[in-house]
Amino acid sequence: MDKKRFIRGVYWYGTFLDGLMGILMVISIYTKTMIIPYSSSSMDYQFAMGWAAALMLGWTGLLFWGSLKPIERNGVLLLTAFPVVSGLILTEILVDFTGLANIWLFQVVAIMPPLLISYYISLNLEK
Repeated sequence: MDKKRFIRGVYWYGTFLDGLMGILMVISIYTKTMIIPYSSSSMDYQFAMGWAAALMLGWTGLLFWGSLKPIERNGVLLLTAFPVVSGLILTEILVDFTGLANIWLFQVVAIMPPLLISYYISLNLEK
């Protein structure tokens, strides 16, 4: 498989997942979802989730932008892994270890490795 194509695919994978989570965050303001098992009519929850959704959707755009020049913008991959995804994992573990296990385990197994592998490959392609 072409390495640049693989890296671009990882960007698209992240774009899709972040976009989906942003939409689910907006929905969770009003009702629980299969992925986000929380909802609340409290203004605190709705405010926090609304801000989180805005940031998630903004990161969706950043990953799309990175996909247009995947080697030149490889820093987006590293920033997505650290602090973004690693921060999400830590938060999910600290807030609800078992209730959010499906999310943080998925991030550990299916998101971090492709990000880090793609970043590493891109470093070798830059030379």
